[in-house]
Amino acid sequence: MNKERMLTLLVLADVFLAFAVIGSDLVLGWTLPDPLQRYIYPQALSFSGGPAFLLLMLWSMTVSCTVVAWVGLLNLWRFARRLYLVGWAMWVLLLLLSGPSVMTSLGAMLSTVEAVVGGAIVGLVYFSDLSRHFERRVAGIPATA
Repeated sequence: MNKERMLTLLVLADVFLAFAVIGSDLVLGWTLPDPLQRYIYPQALSFSGGPAFLLLMLWSMTVSCTVVAWVGLLNLWRFARRLYLVGWAMWVLLLLLSGPSVMTSLGAMLSTVEAVVGGAIVGLVYFSDLSRHFERRVAGIPATA
């Protein structure tokens, strides 16, 4: 299979899985026991103070960075693979700072599959022939005056 086509399929799968994780927890959140239901939605969305606002800002930067990285990966932009890694790093930081969280079983499964797809994207854009598309081109023949 063509590596560019594989990258396109992986990015589209990543986009689908990202929305599926959110959707599955919104739709199936009622199946959790009552004490766990209050942990489905992040406390950052409550606007209840300074730290919550900072988490909301980090979340919005993570989403923005990831969406731009997806578009960049589909168009083979040079900066896209670094931006994708920055998006993942911000997501990990957001998870670390957000406190306790609960997911439905379907959401946890989709989140794990999304992480696997993300790892495949990173492997493809850094360790395959496709990585040359993301590197700065060097002129093969020097210009003469």
